[in-house]
Amino acid sequence: MKKSLPLIFKILLVSVLLPLSDVVSAASSPEEIDLLRQQIELLTKRLDKLEEESKTQVKAQAQVKSVAASTVVTRNVKKVVETPAKKSMLDRLSFKADFRDRFELIDHQGRQQRERNRVRLRAALAMQVYDDLSFTLGLATGTDDPVSTNQTLGSGFSSEDMRLNLAFFDYKINDALTLIGGKMNNPFYRPGKNSTFWDSDLNPEGFAFKFDNGFVHGSLVGFSVEERKASADSLLLGGQIMHGFKLTKASSVLIGAGYYDYSGLQGHAPIFDGKPRGNLVDNNGNLINDFNIIEALMEYKTQLMGKPLSFFGNYFQNIAADNLNTAYTFGFKYGKVKAAGSWDIGLAYLDTEADAVLALFNDSDFAGGNTDAKGLSFKMGYGIRKNMAMSLTLINSEFGQSQPTQTNYDRLQLDFKLKFK
Repeated sequence: MKKSLPLIFKILLVSVLLPLSDVVSAASSPEEIDLLRQQIELLTKRLDKLEEESKTQVKAQAQVKSVAASTVVTRNVKKVVETPAKKSMLDRLSFKADFRDRFELIDHQGRQQRERNRVRLRAALAMQVYDDLSFTLGLATGTDDPVSTNQTLGSGFSSEDMRLNLAFFDYKINDALTLIGGKMNNPFYRPGKNSTFWDSDLNPEGFAFKFDNGFVHGSLVGFSVEERKASADSLLLGGQIMHGFKLTKASSVLIGAGYYDYSGLQGHAPIFDGKPRGNLVDNNGNLINDFNIIEALMEYKTQLMGKPLSFFGNYFQNIAADNLNTAYTFGFKYGKVKAAGSWDIGLAYLDTEADAVLALFNDSDFAGGNTDAKGLSFKMGYGIRKNMAMSLTLINSEFGQSQPTQTNYDRLQLDFKLKFK
């Protein structure tokens, strides 16, 4: 408003004085008229000068406001980074859990057929500490077995164990890079959720960098596998990189590769409990080979009659072993269990030579958790309602492929599942 007052005043003054000058000219001498006109011109110039001064003053004030506003923005940005999210404690907490009740039948050649009832309960609480930092704490049933959170029932109604299953931070460094540390969910991708290399219950310990630049994504890790007092520790350094691309609107392909370098295993007893589970050992029960494993993976996803369909494959080779060093799996999955009446079905073939992978960490259900094994795994599921489902797993396998005789191992699992979020 201040900016427009001089101009308005000028227009009003001139519009009044000019007609007035005409009136005066009719009753005045030429000298008086000329003097009057000179005064009007001087007044007009003075108004022009005042207008310019007003514009300069307004411009200066705008610059001051701009600097002040940028300072406020800078302070606000700094405040967002340095202070926790302005939410209550409850708003920053999220909880999830799942429960599974399983009936299982095991037919291990040479042993009595076994039937058992097992339960699994997992619960996790996550807190958003900052906008870019979270912490997760999880508990689960089971013993200290790294690849199972199942609790077998039938011990005289005794109390069952709950143990630390997860304890990790998740720090988002930027849009492309995340740092995770502690006992964490497995950061590596398993096409078709197959467990040839990693059992689905395994939660590794150490540090992981997850990256995604829009073209490739994956993980780099440094895991502590076995800590020893008197000799070098066993570590796992490795990584996985993948690239996905669309073929059509409804179909896509994911391809990837990985490398996993274990240290401090060769010449030592198998980690955790000393059981080789198919890995080759010498006369003293120590591992013969080291494990430096390369991976190739592929997954194709599409739609068939309105349901998701995927085909997947995995290949592993332990380049630190001269023979019995490869493993592969391939299979498919059709459908997805989500709401009531939904279903899925899947079939996979697995073939794992003795020293292709570290036996402790591969599928604990297939072939009794042994390498040097091959066979089929069939799965199907049915949704009873949202977050409630039934599933059936049939495993037909045999292990001891490199031995003179093989051992058949069949397994049936019937599961009732609940999820809580």
